[in-house]
Amino acid sequence: MLTMTFRGLVAYPVTPFAPGGDLDLGSLERYVGRLVRAGVDEIVVLGSAGSFAYLSVHERTEVVRVAVSAARHSGVPVGAGISAMTTREVLETAYAAENAGADGLVLNPLSYIRLVAQEIADQVETVSASVALPLCLYNNPTTTGFDYPVELAAELSWLENVTAFKDTATGPAALAERRRRFARLAEPGTVHGVSGERLLHEAAPDAQAWHSGIAAVLPRQYAAFRAAVLAGDEEAVRTWQAALAPLLEILRQERPLSSLYALAEVCGVSTAPPRRPLLPVPSAGRQRLAEAVEVLLDEAPDERF
Repeated sequence: MLTMTFRGLVAYPVTPFAPGGDLDLGSLERYVGRLVRAGVDEIVVLGSAGSFAYLSVHERTEVVRVAVSAARHSGVPVGAGISAMTTREVLETAYAAENAGADGLVLNPLSYIRLVAQEIADQVETVSASVALPLCLYNNPTTTGFDYPVELAAELSWLENVTAFKDTATGPAALAERRRRFARLAEPGTVHGVSGERLLHEAAPDAQAWHSGIAAVLPRQYAAFRAAVLAGDEEAVRTWQAALAPLLEILRQERPLSSLYALAEVCGVSTAPPRRPLLPVPSAGRQRLAEAVEVLLDEAPDERF
């Protein structure tokens, strides 16, 4: 088992489906194998991109098992999302992921009734006391309706195995302020990473981690983009931003998960669309995604490929 730090470029792959909606575990194995060779630092399956909310506990366990096996001996840690509607399900999923060989866990507050801070704290404390793996807390207010207060995330970071906070905000200035407050209040060494493609596009050089679903579809490109940011290569950063802009604009206009699956297929991942009731991206939207990828490949700096 590897030590998962939730630093660097953290890629969140889609979970491939076969026509009809069954898991395509063979495609998943090939997909993870491709990712570990492409320059990402860590992989997390069963995030929002991985359709975790549409899978059974057994299916989620199989996804972790196959992903861990595909990444074995690569040196790239594989984590698993464990979010679920009840704390009991979260624990079942956490135990299953740990037993399947996951190197870390990611948890965001998920409930039909929007949770309050005390309920979030109770769930995180319960999970932290029940598993040994590193745990990354995730702020995903667009989906969950709960915007993690920095103070709560910082307080929970003092739990023994809470090692990272995957955060987002309304813009770069708000994110920078949240990062400053978190650094002041959290246990020293706790990683503050950024989530949200628009925020990544701003290329904040002080972000300790980029958490991204698109990075799992375009891993070499995102690895090169992040390398340019870290190197302070302003010209390369501007080139990457311009090359990525058309693709990000199309993804903003389309249904989030469906468009990511369509993009994955355009980029060579063998998968059907996500499970119903989510509908696939129409053929016109898929064509626009394909054209945007061509623009990206044409305009991105060549030397990194």
